[in-house]
Amino acid sequence: MTEQSQIYLADTYVYEADAEIIGVETSSPRARIALAQNIFHPQGGGQPDDRGVAAGVEVTPSKDAESGWVWLTLPEGVEPSSLRLAEGTSALSRIDPGLRRLHAALHTAGHLVDALVRPHGFQHTGNNHFPGQARIEYAVNGTEFDKDELAVTLTTALDKAIAEALPVTAGERDGRRTITIEGLATEFCGGTHVTDLGLLTAVAVRSVKVKSGRLRIGYTAEHAGEGT
Repeated sequence: MTEQSQIYLADTYVYEADAEIIGVETSSPRARIALAQNIFHPQGGGQPDDRGVAAGVEVTPSKDAESGWVWLTLPEGVEPSSLRLAEGTSALSRIDPGLRRLHAALHTAGHLVDALVRPHGFQHTGNNHFPGQARIEYAVNGTEFDKDELAVTLTTALDKAIAEALPVTAGERDGRRTITIEGLATEFCGGTHVTDLGLLTAVAVRSVKVKSGRLRIGYTAEHAGEGT
């Protein structure tokens, strides 16, 4: 099977690519195409999908679990033939750069929050990196703590790490992609990230709540400037 290059994993800041079409499917309800060089992040791991266009029309990315390909679903009623799309031809794809940077900032900030909370003894159980909803969840497991004190401690640690502009790098372990915040943590991850914490701004602890034995730490984050 033809390999598909996942550009979004290699470089967060690639927003456009002209690539060969390696797959076309016209099955209902909507047709879809696959490009040899894919720049779209498909929703997963708590991160929303990228928004953008391919061949001049809005597309929705989704990852095929079996092949690992990311397919771009065309709008309802649009057929590849009407856009002259066929295997072996090429198509220009573009993603929304502002949304990509926001998603990358929120995802990286989520890793940072987690790296700073885990030493307090909480067990990570889930995460959400969506704008306006971002939070990390933990099992409390009977641990005694003061919510306000935790928020203050976490805020101080966040500010320090961001001021130090710690590098954020991708790697691989056991055949899986990893993300490392230098000196703090390495985790398996398939999302997009900033290249160093100095690119984060407006990072703040939005809330610290405990419900049904779960600690939920809500946070905010934005990307500084227009990218690297």
